[in-house]
Amino acid sequence: MVCFLFQQAEFWAQCLRTIKTQHGLALLLVVDSQGSSPGKIGAKMAITSDGKRFGTIGGGQVEYSLSAQALALLQQPDSCTRLFYEQLNGSGQVCGGMQTVLYYQCTEADLTVLQDIQYAFQHKQAMQLCISPHSLVLNKALTEGLKIEFNNNSDKGWLYQELIGSQKTAYIIGGGHVSLALSQVLSLLDFEIIIIDQRQGVKTMEDNTYASKKKIFPYADISKCVCEGTQVYVFIMTHSHFTDQQVLVELFNKQLAYLGILGSKRKIKVMQKNLIEDINIERWQSIHAPIGLAIHSQSPMEIAISIAAELICEINQESRS
Repeated sequence: MVCFLFQQAEFWAQCLRTIKTQHGLALLLVVDSQGSSPGKIGAKMAITSDGKRFGTIGGGQVEYSLSAQALALLQQPDSCTRLFYEQLNGSGQVCGGMQTVLYYQCTEADLTVLQDIQYAFQHKQAMQLCISPHSLVLNKALTEGLKIEFNNNSDKGWLYQELIGSQKTAYIIGGGHVSLALSQVLSLLDFEIIIIDQRQGVKTMEDNTYASKKKIFPYADISKCVCEGTQVYVFIMTHSHFTDQQVLVELFNKQLAYLGILGSKRKIKVMQKNLIEDINIERWQSIHAPIGLAIHSQSPMEIAISIAAELICEINQESRS
């Protein structure tokens, strides 16, 4: 999940630095959201003992009010973990809905857990963060399928769980102009970016400073280069229709979070006809083709933004299902 102003890894790294130097930190975390509340589930912010803040739980009056309450609680050494239930209507709130925000006071006792969180992000280890009324713990994730889960049982109490350390990976197949623009946009959305092209000397690929890896690899064997997983997103945008088809045939059977092809509707229809013996109609329903929202985009950056917008919609719908 994306933390609005800070990437998740940087948010937790800042928490760790604060505990090491100031020994006092209030964590506010949106654990449940209904209706048109400003903060999405998983949104986080932290407040230091001297009032400094980083991250966000959606802004506006709710964030201002809860920040003040959290800062006041932070001055009380024995303040306990609690939930704030915010009804977002009336009193100047026009968005409506309900938002549940968890308050947790981090102390030196949480130093080991925060160090383990940093290690998980650095080594891309999927871990399960669990917060209850009595503790903040980190467990080994049994599956990467769990993103965020909040249970509020009147008998057993409440429990918040979140998958951390497992970063979303974007494989962009093709190193052209749209690939470069999409890399820039996805770098702002907490993706690890891998570019693959079979051509040598592609200037836009050489100029791509946003990708963590750039590979020259034959499209005929590209399945060997692309990993499967619930956090893996693949975007096909090679230099020709033929190579797009070649890549798609290699990858369409992989278990991926997202598989999409750049191009016009006419191009996709031609591809469906050409690949009718390889990919059936039912399988095409799960392939994003063409990728991007229909916003009449023209330039590479406009196309990249339309793709990112579709991706954000897809990820947020999945997190609420």
